Amino acid sequence: MKTNKVFLGILVLVFVALMMASTLAFTEPLKLKVVMLFANPITSEAWNLNCFKGLMRAKEDFDVDILYQESVSDGEFPGVLRSSIMEGADLIIVNELYRTEPTLEMAEQYPDTMFAVCYGTKGADNVASVGGTNWEANCLSGAVAGAMTETNTVGFMIATDSPIAHNYLNAGFIYGARWTNPEVKVLTTYVGSWDDILKGKELVISMIDAGVDIVYSQSGKANQIAVQVCEGKGVWAIVTPSNDMIDVAPKTVVAVSTLVADEIVYGIVEDMVKGNLQGGLVVKGIKEGVEDIYFNPLLIDKVPENGIERVMELRQKIIDGEVTIEKIREELTKENIIF
Repeated sequence: MKTNKVFLGILVLVFVALMMASTLAFTEPLKLKVVMLFANPITSEAWNLNCFKGLMRAKEDFDVDILYQESVSDGEFPGVLRSSIMEGADLIIVNELYRTEPTLEMAEQYPDTMFAVCYGTKGADNVASVGGTNWEANCLSGAVAGAMTETNTVGFMIATDSPIAHNYLNAGFIYGARWTNPEVKVLTTYVGSWDDILKGKELVISMIDAGVDIVYSQSGKANQIAVQVCEGKGVWAIVTPSNDMIDVAPKTVVAVSTLVADEIVYGIVEDMVKGNLQGGLVVKGIKEGVEDIYFNPLLIDKVPENGIERVMELRQKIIDGEVTIEKIREELTKENIIF
């Protein structure tokens, strides 16, 4: 009889222990699962690498599960996106602005999953399109170019032609150039892709042959060849978004227009963790530390005496909201300047 009571007591203890373990298992919060999808290899260009660095920094600072997949082609993207949803992703970050529309379409089918598009063009209830202004840093770069040119002709080369390019990047750069040099002429060219190095080289040579003595390049893989051509031809260069281009040609790259991609990605994860990430279009610029201009300290004495002062004056007016992209487009249009 005593043996049965002992046995029964042991069973009760085991049952209680199992119940407690089960309760703990159910009450322990699950880690937030974040997936990031890259269109290209992470190491293919500074933009992707910096975004990845922001993702890894978020992994270190927050208690979240981080997964990523690189080189996701356009054809693969919908399937990979759906698989990430099916595998329980709480947040999916898409690192390609041209995939805004397919992301929105998928998000509509899965309202319980949160999505974020880096530099996306539209948002929704569960889609946060987070990025820079696409014009503030370009505006400052234009101001530097306008101050530096002696031929009154500057070159502006970007990867692709699009409404975003004309209404933001081009408009901002042209306005900035005219801010420091009302007589300046801007020659605008488009590589056609982010990785056509040969085309980029040909375009830079063509612009220099046309009288350009300072070239701005925001062209992905073509940035380095653009800088090297400028170095060989003895003209100045401004590049975005990577400071490492100064190392490529320290006596040629006078400034770098910075787009702090890692801060964008880090901020998306941080907002998700803190419950602050909301759908819609989120734009961050100089004021938020996402865009800016960085002068090469080795060449700062080459900038005309009042050049830096004028650039910084423009920078402050942008921060204060006195210069906006709407005002820029309005002013350029009134003066019949094509952007």
